[in-house]
Amino acid sequence: MPKITKDMVLEGYDCRVEVPAPEYEEDRVFVVASPSASDLSEAKALRMRLAEIKGEVDPSRIDLCKALVAEETSRRFLIAKALSRGMGEDWTIEDVEKIKPTVLNRLWQVVDALTGFTTDAEEEIRNFQKAPKGKS
Repeated sequence: MPKITKDMVLEGYDCRVEVPAPEYEEDRVFVVASPSASDLSEAKALRMRLAEIKGEVDPSRIDLCKALVAEETSRRFLIAKALSRGMGEDWTIEDVEKIKPTVLNRLWQVVDALTGFTTDAEEEIRNFQKAPKGKS
């Protein structure tokens, strides 16, 4: 079976994807690159911290409003990281929040496809639902 080489990994990491943004001007694009593994870990930690989830959690006790804000903030964090790597300039969550919503959604679809962040979140939710409930 053929092995993956370091060059193959680095080539994939250096991959840039153009995301059209005609809402700003015809033929304009954002360029994104996959966030690093540490960026993904930081986004997951941010999501858990903002949702105030600690240790074993009873899903019925999760504040849905906080969880939604945490999810959206972690997505914007990853978009900022992807834009920073892809565009070669620093982007912050605050910068990302100023992007037009239709373009922001398009950017998230590409970043999510590169990272699998939503799939990971869905798996975590399934695991929470299967976890034994604490004593009341």
